Amino acid sequence: MPRIFSFKEFMHGSEEVRKYADKHSPVIICASDAQRNEPFKVKVRIGTDVKHPNTPVHHFDYIQLWNLETLVGEVKLNHSEFGTDPLFIESEFTIIPKVSLRLTALAYCNKHGLWGSEEIFVQVKD
Repeated sequence: MPRIFSFKEFMHGSEEVRKYADKHSPVIICASDAQRNEPFKVKVRIGTDVKHPNTPVHHFDYIQLWNLETLVGEVKLNHSEFGTDPLFIESEFTIIPKVSLRLTALAYCNKHGLWGSEEIFVQVKD
């Protein structure tokens, strides 16, 4: 099993260390409740304050969205489609929830490994 890095591991480090962790950490952006059997949008963004490089030798390969141990969405990234400037990479997923959700996101940097988000609980209502 690969090691999954998270921002929490680095939050007490120097400003430079926190910037490093920020630009690699996926963040889930969505409402805290959803309607059962209705489309529900979830955005995953890599980084909150610091943009990530996007070069052939340093880029993200994919973003995944998980509900507990179930993969509910995945986006394979091709860095050339974004150009080579540093950027905030984000992807939007639409899911149809049947029960309450415990969402996490994973993103893989080809140079610095696998990074995970904090878990987000979404209450599903009728």
